[in-house]
Amino acid sequence: MASNDQYNFSIFSPRNLHGRKNRNVIFTMLVIWAVAVFGFQTLLRAIEKPTPEKNLILFESEWPFIAGSGERQADYRAILNSLLMVKGKNTVSVPDQQLLSSAISCVTFGMVPDTGRPAVQEKVAALEIMHADIASLKGQQYLDLKFRAQEASAILIGILEPFTGYKAASLEAPILSASLKNDYPASLTDHSFSRLPDVMRLYLTHNQSVLTDTKFLGFPFHYFYTAVFLLVLFIVLCIVYNRLIEWRLKKEGIVE
Repeated sequence: MASNDQYNFSIFSPRNLHGRKNRNVIFTMLVIWAVAVFGFQTLLRAIEKPTPEKNLILFESEWPFIAGSGERQADYRAILNSLLMVKGKNTVSVPDQQLLSSAISCVTFGMVPDTGRPAVQEKVAALEIMHADIASLKGQQYLDLKFRAQEASAILIGILEPFTGYKAASLEAPILSASLKNDYPASLTDHSFSRLPDVMRLYLTHNQSVLTDTKFLGFPFHYFYTAVFLLVLFIVLCIVYNRLIEWRLKKEGIVE
């Protein structure tokens, strides 16, 4: 016989009518939460399409002309900009970073006239030594070398500015100076760059849909939904659950 003062509760084997209704409310809340979370992700995956970034479109439009034997020369500034956009991403793997550094070095040195290359090579060699040494330093020695490296980087960017168009204060400048090295293939047509187009497509192609492109309260809708709405929904479900349980306890005369 069920008792109004029976507080033992099992979600899988409820002892009485109150326990069964409490279980049903909990499962209903879980289903709502699961549908809201996994249903949205499933919908997102179902309607998304691979969409290239502007820099990938630009890169792929110039890549066929790197050999220089076609109807025109490739726009190496555009290629360099696309390479730097990928190099600056924090998701790039180490092998791909090395490939991008070689490509950036090849393009940059290719834009510098022969008379200016010795000065650039000298600064790049000095930066390579600084970058190799800084990992083993601590304290004031680390700060001093970091400051000297920043100064050397600014000077290098200043030398390259007439050819690359990047100023020392630009966001691309530190990526460019950190990527340059004196050991690089002579041309982008080298076989070592054969997988470069695939690397560019990997990091410059993103799945997009109306859910990612639509803005809501200043946020992309998918970001607002996952970062804000789901959090609010969870809190609302907790409040609704507590109010329902309180209402049922009063209705059934159960005293806490």
